Amino acid sequence: MASLRIYITLLFFIGSIGIMYGQSSKKKKEMTQFDTEKEREGVKLRVVPGPMYDPSIKFGVFVAPILTYYPSKGDTISPNSMSSFYGMYTTNKSYILGFNTELYLKQDTWRIRVRGGGGGLNKELNLYDYQKGTDGNVYPDTTQLTDADAKQEVFQFDSYILRKVFPHLYVGLGFNYKSNDFVGNDARSDTLVYANGLTGSSGNSGIAYKLDFDTRDNINYPYKGYYVGYTGYQYFASEGKENKYLANMIELMGFWSLNPSNRYIIAAKVYGNILAGSPERANYSYYGRVNGDVQRGYQSGRRVDKNALNIEVEFRWTTPYFDNKLRFMGLLGNGKVYGEYNDFTEAEWLPVVGAGVRYTILPYARINIRFDSTYSKDGFIWYFGLREAF
Repeated sequence: MASLRIYITLLFFIGSIGIMYGQSSKKKKEMTQFDTEKEREGVKLRVVPGPMYDPSIKFGVFVAPILTYYPSKGDTISPNSMSSFYGMYTTNKSYILGFNTELYLKQDTWRIRVRGGGGGLNKELNLYDYQKGTDGNVYPDTTQLTDADAKQEVFQFDSYILRKVFPHLYVGLGFNYKSNDFVGNDARSDTLVYANGLTGSSGNSGIAYKLDFDTRDNINYPYKGYYVGYTGYQYFASEGKENKYLANMIELMGFWSLNPSNRYIIAAKVYGNILAGSPERANYSYYGRVNGDVQRGYQSGRRVDKNALNIEVEFRWTTPYFDNKLRFMGLLGNGKVYGEYNDFTEAEWLPVVGAGVRYTILPYARINIRFDSTYSKDGFIWYFGLREAF
């Protein structure tokens, strides 16, 4: 029955896009034109507050002051550089604080990113039940799943420097530190996270190897182009443990304009996170938005495995309303986590459909605030955020 509802929603979604496209294609208004040199002067500040909801951490508020600027004088090629801070607090007492700086320098010859953040996220985890062994210790019962109420304590620092070596091709190195641990919020949950190997995790530091091929015409809201990115996070062992591992993060994106005015865009993304070595289970792939590997559609913490795969396709429409600042989006997606508890063929597929609205707060840079609503096996979930999911 749930699958039938998803298929009906999917058919309605596809039909709505066709009707919308047919009606809107009659509009001949041009997109807004900009004075490039004037738009690149000075520093622009925007403060983005808003509500949020995720079933894993409930209702909350989100605040993100952002600064956009162009550091290299006379540079008319580099994308906008940006510095932002963000904070989030929810009704189940989850919180996150962090910062992000992205620099694009010297005609987009150099790309530098530094970001960090941490917090405590109270989540309902789907774990193996536990059983007591003859030695008095507890072990996971792999025949039965149950829920645990736990706090995810997370901190991450990520940085890299990229240099353009050929047209559109960048190579670089970075440094990363990641700490991820869980604590049960009650006695039973504390036993469950311990039996499942989620407690006592230690932070891993490592080197990032990065290779990007980028032909997008804009990093925030592309009308056309491709992005192919590989980042290898080589984490070292910590505190005498045998927990060193390599995280292979792969991103493939494509953007296609359907008409000369760039009002109708098809956007697609393939994401993979493949772990090799001996990562602690707390550092596995999490399917879900909040500190997870997938942006939308699923409750983070309920589906965890060693590797993750996700595919998303969006139809994006820029309306002529509010001086071309009002945009809409339709989403189809699917994916899974696999590799330790289930192989690829046995792991469940996780489809999602969704729709969203955007309002452009910085038109020249094409930076939007967005509101998305999705329907999946976890039901309806809605999101409020800054910039696109991809």
